[in-house]
Formats: sequence, C-alpha cells, structure tokens
Amino acid sequence: MQQRLDTGQSRYEQIAIDIAQRIARGEFRVGQKLSGRSLLAGTYNVSPETIRRSIALLQNIGVVEAVTGSGIIIKSGKLAKEYLAEYSERQEIINLRNRINDLLERRRNLDMELEKELSKLLEYSFQKSSILQQIEEVTIPPSSWMVGRTISATNIRYHTGATVVAVIRQGEEIFSPPPDLVLEENDVLILVGTAGAKERVKEMINEEPKRD
Repeated sequence: MQQRLDTGQSRYEQIAIDIAQRIARGEFRVGQKLSGRSLLAGTYNVSPETIRRSIALLQNIGVVEAVTGSGIIIKSGKLAKEYLAEYSERQEIINLRNRINDLLERRRNLDMELEKELSKLLEYSFQKSSILQQIEEVTIPPSSWMVGRTISATNIRYHTGATVVAVIRQGEEIFSPPPDLVLEENDVLILVGTAGAKERVKEMINEEPKRD
C-alpha cells in the first residue's frame, strides 16, 4: 500500500520522519535491513533521489547505515527517538511563529514597542527552526580547483561547516567517503549542513579559500 505524506515540510524530511517513527515504534528493529531505495520510492510514491536524501539524512545522525552492496541497515532506535524529539521541538517553534504572524496581521494597531519585541521573537524562532540539518547536492565542475584533490585536502568542513556524507560518481553512490578519496570532475557531493554552509560550499568550489 502506498503512503502519501502531508505537505509543509521537505518531502525527503517527511519520509525520514516516517521511517524514524516506525523505528521508534518497533516496526523496524535494530540490525534489520530496509527495502531497497527503489522499493521505498514506490512505497512513498517519490523518486529514488528523494529516498536517497531521506536515507542520507538518517545516516548522518546515526539512525541507519547505507552500505554499498549490502543495503540500508537500522542502527539505533535511541537516535531515532532523539531525532523525533528535535523535530517535534522545531514544529512547536514553527507553529509559534505562524501564530505570531497571524496576530501581527490582525492587530496592526499595536504600539511600536510591542512590534519591536515581537520582531525579535520572530527572528529567534526563524533561527531555531533551522537547527536541524538538511541535505543538498553540489556538482564539481571540470574547472574547479577541487578536481584531483582529496576530500581531506579541500578542508570543506573546516571552511564551510558542511559535511560530505556521500559522493555520486557516474551513477555510483559512495556513502561515507574516506578523507583520502580523490575528487573528480562532475562528482556530485551530498552535503549536510545549514543553508549558509551549503552556500559557502558552492562558492568554495569555484574559488579556493585563502590559507591561514
């Protein structure tokens, strides 16, 4: 039976949440092997790329492990519950922000001081809602200085705060790539990090950062 998820969050994140909930409920046990990405894509009625992002997100926080040639293995029910708790907290913040926005829309006669304080709260809520890391794909063009260098030599995490959790090379997926993996042109980096970190990676690919 196919499952459809409510909109409002990224599709891959909704799927990651659903899988984590099933782990927390005991439907999936630690050590159990999940269906392949193609079957999961059919179950959730999404593309394999969306499933890949969901699994990469869960793997980055230690809930599952995707092993090339072996499949997707459930690693931790405890971390699945922690992830769900963080997600629930973020939803509470988003709901609070939405309620405040609604009040501001309906009550424009509030004095300037109240408007100023509420704006501070909105900004704080927006920052807190971005705590959970998200997935981004960035392609290394042939002209990039990174071509021919190892992941370690690029210092991506040091300069940007983003983590390379997988590399897609000519259709093949390399999960948890080793630091000494030499990058090639047209490699697709699967990154986990904040929106700011991912933008810094995009800039860094085209221009080598200055050394301290």
